[in-house]
Amino acid sequence: MDGIAQLTAPRTVTSAAVLPLRGHLAGGPARGVEDALERAGQALASLRLDAAAEARLFGFTEAADFAGRVEELSRAVEYLQLVAAHAVERTRHEARKKKPSSAPGWRTGWTEPDAGSGASMPAGRSLAEVADDGYRNAAEFLRARLRISISEARRRLALGPEVLSSAGVAGQDIPPRREVLAAAVASARVPSRSATVVSATLDSVRHLIEEDAVNQLEQELTAVAAESDPDFLVKTAKRWTDAIDQDGAEPSEEALRQLQGAFIRKPRHGLRHLEIFATAEQFETLTTVMNVAGNPRLQDTAAGTPELDRRSRAQKLLDGLVGACGVALTTGELPTNGGLRPQVMVTIGYRDLLGQLNHAATARSQTSPRTSSGSATFQGPIHPNIIRKIACDADIIPVLLGTNSRVLDIGRTSRIFPPHIRKAITARDQGCAFPDCTMPAPWCEAHHINYWSHGGATSTENSTLLCSHHHHVIHKEQWKITVKAGAHWFIPPPHVDPHQTPRRNHHHIPLRT
Repeated sequence: MDGIAQLTAPRTVTSAAVLPLRGHLAGGPARGVEDALERAGQALASLRLDAAAEARLFGFTEAADFAGRVEELSRAVEYLQLVAAHAVERTRHEARKKKPSSAPGWRTGWTEPDAGSGASMPAGRSLAEVADDGYRNAAEFLRARLRISISEARRRLALGPEVLSSAGVAGQDIPPRREVLAAAVASARVPSRSATVVSATLDSVRHLIEEDAVNQLEQELTAVAAESDPDFLVKTAKRWTDAIDQDGAEPSEEALRQLQGAFIRKPRHGLRHLEIFATAEQFETLTTVMNVAGNPRLQDTAAGTPELDRRSRAQKLLDGLVGACGVALTTGELPTNGGLRPQVMVTIGYRDLLGQLNHAATARSQTSPRTSSGSATFQGPIHPNIIRKIACDADIIPVLLGTNSRVLDIGRTSRIFPPHIRKAITARDQGCAFPDCTMPAPWCEAHHINYWSHGGATSTENSTLLCSHHHHVIHKEQWKITVKAGAHWFIPPPHVDPHQTPRRNHHHIPLRT
């Protein structure tokens, strides 16, 4: 971290590197703010000049820490942007109120500097003249002066009153409308764009629920915004809003009939194009059927290393739908449960599986010298390293064979999640429990938190749902799962979070504690 420490140490740079503040700040009561900005500008200019060269010497941990600290700085700057926009709007409003009626209405502009160009303003110029700059509102002024989009200018101005305090008529301090969110933004824990998502969500539901519920929702969304990225926050906010406004306006049945249907389109790039517009009930049925192909296929490469099926999710869903249609054509029936995965029978030599269970930790980190593999009924050869992970799934029945293919045990139920436990886990988790994952339950696999090979029980308390990707992540043993008061917490590795703060998934179950 020596390189980062050197980068953050302020240095003296040439005056051309930082533009000084201009106008009334230099002689007004904001001198302290000006001095602080000048010092910060000098330090950032020094950092900017050396960062690219110094960053080439970083290791991964140093680079990750550096990226985190830069992001914290950017959030602090975002807060200052809100303060600045709010100040511009306030002062322009005050200037227009004080504008004398005799002020000239037309000017040529040839002899005066453009107010939006950043040019210095003569000391004798009045506030009324500052406001008479040709811009219809503060947003247009900010767009011209700061060279930002009009939408960004409006966003900053709209968010300001939500998270910034203001002065009353008598000079008293008026707290921000969203005090919890305001504290998180001011402390640089929540970026301003995430704050906009939270604020907009609260505005959309404030007429539907009590004020106490709005305040509770503010706390919950602020916590998600401080912990997760804006994309996940948007999904979570929409999910919670939909849960609150379940009786919102729905399209008429006539409108649905006009849009609904399966449409055969022109082929594209040699592929047939089918477009479907379905009702909510039809969509749920279709996706449930398509999920029969949601299990990842596993195969051996030429080097004998297990490799996940590289099909995209869309390709898997199509395979599931076509497969279900094939079942309907041949038998006239679809699966009674609408898409639970068929049982997979894995056949493997007893000694191979016993070695995997007794040396699970080393098998995960090292390639076994043995080249023998197991065999699944539908998938064919499967590397022994993969079998332990597959056996976590509720619909797997291991078949153990001794020498000469003698059956030693079939369907050892202590390792398999029976249907009633799988249903209980699904009802509890409702999807992948890994933080920020939105994968629904049908695409997930049941996982022993304390591995079965280490004595873990097959129970709801010792299980959680994980999507295929995060199931593999957990089995790499960088992330840890802990259970507190019946809740699953995921502890990230140090390179993801140096503080290793436990995290939860807030997507599937809104407002859970």
